[in-house]
Amino acid sequence: MQAIVCAFALLSAHCGDTSYPLPHDVIIHEIMTDPSPPVSLPEYEYIELRNLSSKLVQLQGWKLKGNGGSAVLPAYALAPGALVVVAPRRGASLYHPCIDAGSFFALHNDEDLLSLESPTGRVIHAVAVNMRLYAGGFKFAGGWSLEMKDPAFPCTGTLNWAFSSDPSGGTPGKPNSVAATIEAPPPPMLIRSTTPDSIRVRLHFSAALDSASAATPLAYNTGLVIQQAIPEPPDYKTVLLRFADTLPPGAVFQVSTSGLKDCSGQSMPSGSVPYGRPMGAAGLVISEILPDPVAGADDFVEIYNNGPSPAELTELRWTVLAEDGGWKPPVPLVRRPYILFPGEYLALHPAPEGLCRQYTCLGRVEAASLPALGAEAGQLGLFTKEGTLLDEASWNRARHAPELAVTKGVSFERLDFNVSGLEAANWHSAASTAGYATPGYRNSHQVAGVSGKEWCSLEPKVLRPGNNGESDIAWINWKLHAPGFRLDVRIFDAAGRMVRHLAANISVGNTGRISWNGLGDNGLPLPNGPYAVRMAAWNGNGEQLLRKLALVLIRDK
Repeated sequence: MQAIVCAFALLSAHCGDTSYPLPHDVIIHEIMTDPSPPVSLPEYEYIELRNLSSKLVQLQGWKLKGNGGSAVLPAYALAPGALVVVAPRRGASLYHPCIDAGSFFALHNDEDLLSLESPTGRVIHAVAVNMRLYAGGFKFAGGWSLEMKDPAFPCTGTLNWAFSSDPSGGTPGKPNSVAATIEAPPPPMLIRSTTPDSIRVRLHFSAALDSASAATPLAYNTGLVIQQAIPEPPDYKTVLLRFADTLPPGAVFQVSTSGLKDCSGQSMPSGSVPYGRPMGAAGLVISEILPDPVAGADDFVEIYNNGPSPAELTELRWTVLAEDGGWKPPVPLVRRPYILFPGEYLALHPAPEGLCRQYTCLGRVEAASLPALGAEAGQLGLFTKEGTLLDEASWNRARHAPELAVTKGVSFERLDFNVSGLEAANWHSAASTAGYATPGYRNSHQVAGVSGKEWCSLEPKVLRPGNNGESDIAWINWKLHAPGFRLDVRIFDAAGRMVRHLAANISVGNTGRISWNGLGDNGLPLPNGPYAVRMAAWNGNGEQLLRKLALVLIRDK
């Protein structure tokens, strides 16, 4: 009798019944990627499937795919609501109920993209597995399966998966031990774009889309003619736009979306991101460095596009200076294509989710392999793949704000992107009000511009060093009418004694700035009170400029 039912179910999939099977009729419900060392289950990988539909589903000819290969399923009738384990031949007899998938394919222990396809090639379900997101607990060492919490949201992602809580290490063929009702996930958002070639742009979304709505060119407003919109399986988190004309190199456009739906058919909010064809990476600078994270955390480095054109990060490299003064072997900047547009920040970290648990991530963070940064001091270089040095930056624990009793977990922020990253005065500890780091967004300390019509100015007038992001640094600015000037900057206390010689007969450009953090020449904090800044500038033509600026130093107790 079962054979007859199975044959009928198989026929229905090939006789014009377009409603069979629908996406998520059958889902990947549990995954054992790393069965060693075993808890008490057999030491074999497996994938559990669940039929969410109201129909009997014949699995003959269906495919399970992953980064390690694929497996074609034999005949098996999966009843409505039923579970079945798919395992390699050696382990198939140890699970029940189970499909013998023959040689099967190796499940990756770190990252994998698993998908289930019908005999016609239709993607029924896909799950992106990133085991790095579950690092830290003892279950990460192996022997525990990942179980889905709520089948009502099969394409939610990480939020809907957890290590099994069953004492055996998993629940193959049985209800999941972590089963629970979860909140509806937020709708997918358009997060960024990449450019694989001169006529195509790939849009990246935060979660899976409804492939039908995503295939409509009218859903994308680009300002250019779109020939085709291709949602990309198996997870449908990216859409490839093909243009009628070649994209001009270096130009930046804007793409917005409307009318898209998520994987469950719910309408998505519109969104927009820049897109364009990259042209070099000369404008990239290192903008923030965390070389000494808190215990159990990792370093991060932030970069900023200070140039006029989009920059592709894929082929860039970076490394640190060795003790002998040479550069160590470089490592790639990013693990996947990534374009950084003018004015954008990007924090790079081995595990972005972990970084964003430690700090407030108001901007973008990307997974990356960082060179080993020294906690005390070091120098970092950013290179093209050909070995051209794009930017470099140095750090030293002694440069942290003197008000900080503890510097572990406090990043260094670059103050001026147009000044060398090797200048000690061009870095400052991230403000306490920003959580001591600003990964992926505007630094808590920024340079101040020249104000007024005078040739020099001072902002703020009250200096309050406290590393709180407000009035921590006094900026002394100048704007000269011609090149060729030299500059001398001295700071005096109320008694007329010089306490800091900020600039001694230095050659300067027409415009510029220099900062003072309330320290004397001896590196120690100066006491509260009024101070005078004496600015002197002169050139070879005998022209001299002199001005005194006043400020008050207040250190909050």
